[in-house]
Amino acid sequence: MAVRHILLDMDGVISDFMGSILELHGQGHLTENWPEGEADYAGVTGMTKDEFWKPVDALGGRFWKEFPPYPWLNELLILLKQTAPFTISTSPSRSAACASAKVEWLRQHFQEPHFMDFMIGTQKYLLAKPDVVLIDDQHKNVDLFREHGGQAILFPQPWNTNFAISDKIGYVRSELEKMQ
Repeated sequence: MAVRHILLDMDGVISDFMGSILELHGQGHLTENWPEGEADYAGVTGMTKDEFWKPVDALGGRFWKEFPPYPWLNELLILLKQTAPFTISTSPSRSAACASAKVEWLRQHFQEPHFMDFMIGTQKYLLAKPDVVLIDDQHKNVDLFREHGGQAILFPQPWNTNFAISDKIGYVRSELEKMQ
């Protein structure tokens, strides 16, 4: 079955959430030394979830608006545009300012002042269909999407089981080709 639409995660796939939050906590050294496949961000930093999120929430939207895109952003977007239409599907944090800041980030980095092709929410699996693909760095999201009838690609990152894959875009390209 051909891919009709792609849902693209934001944090950890196109925007460097992890590098930014590690810097915020003064633990930037973990960016290059992340324990392979470890998904418990707070645990790796030696914090509780509340301690981990508190400084992010204190910054309000500024944290979400200011972190950098990954260097592969444009290459990934070109690949997706050649494959199928795509929509950003991103989860909010506990801060109410997060959603609007993410929209500002998307508009800035997609260079479209009125960019509107996004969905913000934690239950990405509700969008699952056999011809829809989710590209996400979180096992939980990928597994739930597949369980609900969609196709999914686990984007390679140090905090998931695809940590050993260095050619991230090549991997996504290969997985999309298998789905076509």
